[in-house]
Amino acid sequence: MLESEITPLQTEARRSQRVVARVRVKVIRPEESGGTLSEDTHTLVVNAHGALLTLAMKVRPGEILTLENWVGRERIQVRVVRLGKKVESKHEVAIEFSSPAPRFWHIDFPPEDWKAWQD
Repeated sequence: MLESEITPLQTEARRSQRVVARVRVKVIRPEESGGTLSEDTHTLVVNAHGALLTLAMKVRPGEILTLENWVGRERIQVRVVRLGKKVESKHEVAIEFSSPAPRFWHIDFPPEDWKAWQD
């Protein structure tokens, strides 16, 4: 390939538009003993299908958690999709809803025809 040739970046097809948003949430994990463990945290990125957030509590992919939004106090069950990089003492955790729930975030998403700005 010549130095002047440019290769387009590969992008994943997304089910819904991602928005960088810091939304306060509580993550609740059931314990085998019958109790629960909870952690107050915030999202890094949200979309209609889930979010990326940071957690100090240990979770594993496939695990079912309950997510509570501090704004409306709504609760929704989520599934851990993947664990990302560790930032300080917390891991980035990708979670997804069982079905789209864009109103859970209490934000207005950009219109579908908006394009992301590229450098």
